[in-house]
Amino acid sequence: MTTIGLGALLAACGRESGDRPASPAEAARWAEGLALPPDPSFEALLPPAAGPDPYQPLGHALRALEAGQEGRALILLLGDSHAAGPILAERLRELFQARYGALGPGRLPPARAQRFWNPSGLFIAQNGEWEARNALRSTSPGPFGLTGYRLTGARAGDTLTLRTTDPRGFDRIGLTFATGPASGSFRLRAAGTPDTPHATATPAPDLRQMRYDVSPGTKEMALELVGDGPIDLLGWGIDRRGRGVLVEAFGINGATLSTLDNRDPSILARELALTPPALVILEYGTNEATDRDLDADAYAAALSRRIRTLRAALPRSGIMLMGAPDAGRPVRAAPPRRGQPARPATGCAAVTPLPSLATVKAAQRRAVADTRAGFFDWSAEVTQDPCRLPGLAAGAQPLMQRDLVHFTAEGYRLTAERLHAAILRGAGLAGAAPRPTGA
Repeated sequence: MTTIGLGALLAACGRESGDRPASPAEAARWAEGLALPPDPSFEALLPPAAGPDPYQPLGHALRALEAGQEGRALILLLGDSHAAGPILAERLRELFQARYGALGPGRLPPARAQRFWNPSGLFIAQNGEWEARNALRSTSPGPFGLTGYRLTGARAGDTLTLRTTDPRGFDRIGLTFATGPASGSFRLRAAGTPDTPHATATPAPDLRQMRYDVSPGTKEMALELVGDGPIDLLGWGIDRRGRGVLVEAFGINGATLSTLDNRDPSILARELALTPPALVILEYGTNEATDRDLDADAYAAALSRRIRTLRAALPRSGIMLMGAPDAGRPVRAAPPRRGQPARPATGCAAVTPLPSLATVKAAQRRAVADTRAGFFDWSAEVTQDPCRLPGLAAGAQPLMQRDLVHFTAEGYRLTAERLHAAILRGAGLAGAAPRPTGA
């Protein structure tokens, strides 16, 4: 896959879908999921340009929705294991959709390519022989796109199934494939779709972003391989037509900011161009904080470059950084002296902060000041201090897991509620606060 600059590719996509009517050749490529123009329902709510305020594009979109305008606003979260787990994104989605319109989950990692991922309200099944890879390491054979995952299958009859428990169901299906001359075909089984093979082969390495309208209220879809060549599924998703908000999150366990470079820029550009987000949230730093030799200046510069690259590629979108939360390693309690009861360590004595945590936090603040990106201070909003981590991991409703790095379900929900409130404050939108989670 050609690796051209992200900004240049998105600019090219914008030119291709300008005001002039599509040529027959362009229309044919769009119908096949090739060279799709930006979705007008997402573009309709974005301002002409983002401007200096990182929250202005989302605020513009949300005000338009409140005023009854038709359109869709996307909040896109990219990160590490905190974003990879479904709970933070699910609670954030629930809060935004309750006020501005629920459209469903949107795009998801392909089937079971992301191990141990169990989103609520969705049943995902994988039958047959499938090979899963992710973009954690630069040596992983790609290509990878926005989700950071790829699922490959080739045997006839093997299936992927996605079912929702949402009583409203869905009426749109999205499938994203990396394609080439040897790519095979599939059948899509869902209410309102014909039982005919869909080819994915292209003369050269390419990308297909295929969209299907299905019967309203559909609860289940399945993708079945024909067996005439391999299928490389980079992502899939379900949603409902109409106006509202989508919150999509893609994370990889162990990821750092640099793993974004392992996604193919041409694929990423076309995916972002199709559904331009109102707000992009970058959530990284925990894994960088484990690096004892982290170069603060280099990390701050890398963050600034990434934010500027995204801003150039998405001139109508806002960019926000989630500051790394406090994290550490539990300290083993000292063995009790003879004749004295054991006293477990508490507070600062019970935790060793990750070695470069302070360095990461300082570098993130430098990058935010340098680029004027939005910022959510996870530490100030939730954890507050590394010495509090053992206490947050104790009690009847702990907010931290015992590893003192990851949060419990309650902790991620609380984080989402604080993040939601911070975004609305940044956008100048007051609203009723959600019922708090945890302590």
